[in-house]
Amino acid sequence: MLRLALVGLDSSHADHYVRLVEVERRWPGGRVVALVDGEPARRAELAAAGGLSVGAGEVTVPDVVGRVDAAIVAHRAGRLHGAAARTLLRAGVPVLVDKPFAASVADARATLDVARAHGTAVTTASALRFAPEVVAARAVLAARTADAATTSPGPVVEVSGPADPADERDGLFFLGIHVVEAARAVVGGPRGAGWAPPVVTTSADGVVATTRLGGVPVRLRFLDPGTHPNAGFTVAVRTPRGVERSEVVLDADYLAPVVEHALAILAPTSGTAAGTTVRTAGADEDTARIDPEHATILADLALLEQVTAALPA
Repeated sequence: MLRLALVGLDSSHADHYVRLVEVERRWPGGRVVALVDGEPARRAELAAAGGLSVGAGEVTVPDVVGRVDAAIVAHRAGRLHGAAARTLLRAGVPVLVDKPFAASVADARATLDVARAHGTAVTTASALRFAPEVVAARAVLAARTADAATTSPGPVVEVSGPADPADERDGLFFLGIHVVEAARAVVGGPRGAGWAPPVVTTSADGVVATTRLGGVPVRLRFLDPGTHPNAGFTVAVRTPRGVERSEVVLDADYLAPVVEHALAILAPTSGTAAGTTVRTAGADEDTARIDPEHATILADLALLEQVTAALPA
């Protein structure tokens, strides 16, 4: 059995993780055995929803070290993720960090450095990466790029979604990371590739950042939630012939692919067997995978830092 700690209980994501892992038992080898770093009433609510019997003393991250095999760090504010994740990683506990991974490149780098130093796996993923509309947009981009091989200009990837630079949790990082990661998923290309310095403009609608990834022009629209209270995420591929645009629809199971992604890295046998061996990042065969993944995390956060720095004071 893979014993999981859920750390940070204030987000609705915690409800989904408890439902997927405990109530529906999507992955028979995994169980949530600890609910950590949350208000007592919230902890009781999640325990009741999942039919969990959690220890009264297991309320902080150090309390569960040595009692769990892996952890999901899911505070609503990404600025809280680093301290919890680093404590776990130092103790050899692999971690899935919810988005945003961090609210600064420096904080993210500190967490990744600990993971590398202790040979412990850490990963993160936006659910948008796996959305069917994003996958379809990537296929459209490939087709339109082939069509444009003998013409100019080539296609432009456009992704939009709600994000507020003044958000009290993490500013533009809070939801903007999903816009960035969706765009990366559409473009594809080598993992770890950096973004070109963005050209940033602002309006009543929000913030627009124009950049490039792997030679592909990308336009990111961070929509002001005040002006667009019902805004969702959209992906589009624009060519001189027109725009092929789709709104991303996130169903009730939108976090299931994120858990699948994490289990494949943190504990690849957990979905098929009860006796799970935790996979760490220290193995030689993982080195080629780990470095590009860490570089990707840092590159996406660096883009958001650059956009934020370019905004009017």
